[in-house]
Amino acid sequence: MSSAVAVAFITVVLVVGGLIGYAIYQWGRQHAISNKTRAELTTSEEYRRLSEMAVTAQEHTELKLAEINMQLAQLRDQLDQVQKVLRDVE
Repeated sequence: MSSAVAVAFITVVLVVGGLIGYAIYQWGRQHAISNKTRAELTTSEEYRRLSEMAVTAQEHTELKLAEINMQLAQLRDQLDQVQKVLRDVE
């Protein structure tokens, strides 16, 4: 009977070891998926932040362009006045 007990003990050890191995494999797999998902979220957050920065930069550029257009219009008015004075002097 002792050989039957030894075989049963070895079988139990192998089954328990297999279950523990499978549990460790599944835990590692879930951990890898979790890390991948976290990395993807971080990347999407970085893209969102970059796009917000791009929008802000675009808004600043539009404001500066409007200011330059206003200054250019003033310069055109001044040039027109100078040309009128020059024509009157001729």
